[in-house]
This record gives sequence, C-alpha cells and structure tokens, in this order.
Amino acid sequence: MKVAPLSLAWLAILFVTTRRQQRAGERGARQLQRRHSTNLRRLDREPSRVLVSSLFWLDDRVWWPYVPLFTGVVAPAERRLGWWRWLAIGSTAHVVATYASQSLLARSIRKGTVPTKLTNARDVGVSYFVLGVAGALSGYVERRWRVRSQVVATSGLVVNAAVRPTFTEFGHLTAFVVGVAVSPLLPDRDDRPYPAFSAR
Repeated sequence: MKVAPLSLAWLAILFVTTRRQQRAGERGARQLQRRHSTNLRRLDREPSRVLVSSLFWLDDRVWWPYVPLFTGVVAPAERRLGWWRWLAIGSTAHVVATYASQSLLARSIRKGTVPTKLTNARDVGVSYFVLGVAGALSGYVERRWRVRSQVVATSGLVVNAAVRPTFTEFGHLTAFVVGVAVSPLLPDRDDRPYPAFSAR
C-alpha cells in the first residue's frame, strides 16, 4: 500500500482506536462507539463531528480482518481513482448512506416497528465508505465482465437487505450504488484493470 498513503494511514488509525476499545473493556467500548456514532441523536446534535469521527472506529473491536479488505479493495481503489476522487467518492457514499439509512430507521421508529432506543444506536465503522469506493472500483473490472459484476454485486446486496431488513444493510446497498453510479465517469478504466497484480 506504499502508493496508497491515505489507505495506509486510515488502517493505522483504526489499529490505534481498536486497541483503545480493547483496553476500555466491553462497557467502555460501547460508550466510545456511541460517542462517535452516526445515530439519529448524534446526527441531530453534532452531524459534522460524528460523520467524520465514526470512520475511525470499528464496531466489532477486531482490527486484523480489515487488513485484507484494505489491501484488496481500499488501497487499489485509491491507486486507480487518485486520492482526491477516492476521498470524494467514499465520503459522499458515507454521508448519503448514513442519512438514507437513518431516515429509514426514523420512519420505522415512527411506525412503531422498531424500538425508540435505536435513536441512540451504535453506528460506527468503515463499511459505507469502503462499499462506496468498491462500487467505483467495479468500474475498473475488465470491460466484458464489468456490467455483469456490478449487477451481481448489487443483486447480492439487494438480497441481503431483503433478508436482513435493517437500516445498516440498506445503508450498505445505498453506499455501493453511489459508487457504481459514478463509475462511468472515472478515467483510465480500460488501462488500469481491476483485479490486477499491480496497477499500470
């Protein structure tokens, strides 16, 4: 990841914050997560802060499974997109998916189908950003497989959201669709294929 500095820095920060959660214990980790959550309560009171800070905490307090994810998806996306496109697409997906999923949750609370305590749900993590850049990265799949791979991936997320109809799964689908939607606008898609052992 030496040519993907933001991905490497982000992964390092996640290591530090994950260690902090582990040292804090289960109760302390829950408090940390809620403080940085993009839940309805925090989005109403301090949206800018939690939209940023939620990206630097993991909800499961286990760091190592994210290493292959960052190596295989996040860093290749940064290399192909360039840091500023990578940041813009990932951030947009994160914000759009957060507000879409929390709007769905708010509607469910109003209807009484989920408990009101979910206004203060723990909602941190990297998934919306990662799925956004993954959707964009799908635009670099070899041309003959590109649309098919995007359809398969999107269909899988649709099925997942149908089987597990939570606000989080709806957010995952939304974030990926944001990335796919911008993928036709990205440069050098046929010259820098993904997957590849190295970006040209």
